[in-house]
Amino acid sequence: MLFTNPIDRLGQQSPIPPSLFPLRNTRIYPLDMPYSEHAHYAPIGSALSTFSHIKNGLGNFIIPLLPDMTLPSADLRGKQAIVTGANSGIGFETAKSLARLGAHVVLACRNKDKAEKAKKDIEQAVTGAQTEVEILDCSSLGSARLFVERWGKRNFSTVDILVNNAGRVINTRTTTVDGYEDTYQTNHLTHALLTLSLLKSGHFSSNARIINVSSISFFSSPPFEAHNADALYARAKACQAIWSMTLQRKLQGTDKWKDIVVQACHPGTVKSSMLSQPDGPGGSSGAALNAFKSFVNTFGISNEQGAVVPVWLAVADEPNQPELRGLYWDRMRWMWVAPWCMEIKRQDGLWDKWCLDAGASFP
Repeated sequence: MLFTNPIDRLGQQSPIPPSLFPLRNTRIYPLDMPYSEHAHYAPIGSALSTFSHIKNGLGNFIIPLLPDMTLPSADLRGKQAIVTGANSGIGFETAKSLARLGAHVVLACRNKDKAEKAKKDIEQAVTGAQTEVEILDCSSLGSARLFVERWGKRNFSTVDILVNNAGRVINTRTTTVDGYEDTYQTNHLTHALLTLSLLKSGHFSSNARIINVSSISFFSSPPFEAHNADALYARAKACQAIWSMTLQRKLQGTDKWKDIVVQACHPGTVKSSMLSQPDGPGGSSGAALNAFKSFVNTFGISNEQGAVVPVWLAVADEPNQPELRGLYWDRMRWMWVAPWCMEIKRQDGLWDKWCLDAGASFP
């Protein structure tokens, strides 16, 4: 069973009468958030989204000239964090930064040997680091269920920070053991199941933070029936971002979880090992891909810098403000997104599809 979306027009503007698009926010969301279906006329919302995307794209050329982003100070002693895909790249640096701030960090990885090496490297780099390894293969829904089952047997099972970081891009159409397209499941669907299962089991603290590491590719997501490696990756990252907005809206409608914060972010154009994966960009060539690789090698940022925004979202005060929850961030600034992403009917339709695929439900 391949991933098929019941809303085939995702990415296209739905015709909405101007009378339903007042200039002022009519509080479709529980809070007066920047992301509201009725906050702006559709053309204005589209223009703001396009401006954000162009600004981000042009900014890539001057990032090497800008000072490095710095993390806020925070005391995470007594806090517990889970970072998926923490054995390398952004995930590794995120885990190391959270450990340096005092958190007990669980490295949720599919390869035990690589995870154990990452754990050892963090403990060598950070004096007194508290880390441990748990197996999580994001290409398997069963692996996520087993993870949550084991988590429930722990003496201390509270989750204060969850960073859904694991992901991949592959150059062939591949299905998982669950029958879904690999990029969709690994980047998004298994994380959705993990998050909802931890939530339903009561493991999140009342003011936990859930950070979904998306990508600027979200802005170029084509209609979901498109099939090529670039399209699949962009679509998966769009799923993460839209799911983040929808989850935040649903949490805010509850008494128990209204203080949990969900954010999505672009970590930056990172010189990531993902580009060298033999079953992904590393095993492919072509004028456009080679040009992109050269661009990343020239203007890309380090993994350490790529981890700054996810960690900042997990610990800083600013993104915890009620009006700034459930947004999409780049370089510690939230970005405008296309109006179609904020349509409540569309979000709810996608949410139902994702829950059906994952075999999960909102508590």
